[in-house]
This record gives sequence, structure tokens and C-alpha cells, in this order.
Amino acid sequence: MKYPYYEVCIGPGPFLPGDDSNFWMCIHGVRQPTQEEAEQFLAEDVKTHGGKVLAVHPISAEEASAFYDLSAEEKWPVFGEEAAP
Repeated sequence: MKYPYYEVCIGPGPFLPGDDSNFWMCIHGVRQPTQEEAEQFLAEDVKTHGGKVLAVHPISAEEASAFYDLSAEEKWPVFGEEAAP
């Protein structure tokens, strides 16, 4: 099943559109996470890149494939689905 895509911005804050010092990543989920939920879901990435989740925006499948490497997408965790034990 295909899930909607979301673009997540991680950085020191505050969120400023066009700020190239932030780290952006693409996730997919059963629904759009809040910033707090995204921060929990991406805890390791937040720790690695520093800062906090500054924004979560829905993006189209076309945008996701144009700007992100989706070659391992089938291995991505899905926000809103329980992880398999």
C-alpha cells in the first residue's frame, strides 16, 4: 500500500523558508504527524543532525521522487504503523 509523503525539516530553529542550514527528509505515513510526533518518530535523525523538528509538510509523490532517493522506500518505517517485533 502506498502512503502519503511528508517533508520534515530538522534544524536549530526557528523555521525560516529557504534556510539552507536545515536538514530536510522525506517520510511517509498513514497520516501527517504533528511536529512532536515527527520528532519522536525521527528521534535518531534529530539526534544525528541536531536541533528539533521545525516543520512537517505534505508533498506529492511527484515531488518526493524528484527531490529524494526513493530506491529503498519499501524498507522505510511508516509513521502511524506499529513496528513489527
